[in-house]
Amino acid sequence: AELKELLKAAGKPVSGKKADLIARLNE
Repeated sequence: AELKELLKAAGKPVSGKKADLIARLNE
């Protein structure tokens, strides 16, 4: 799935650099 889709599913913000998005998913 797309990073942004995963972030939305987790209730996390989807704005920012790709590295930041990946870091959020790993929290």
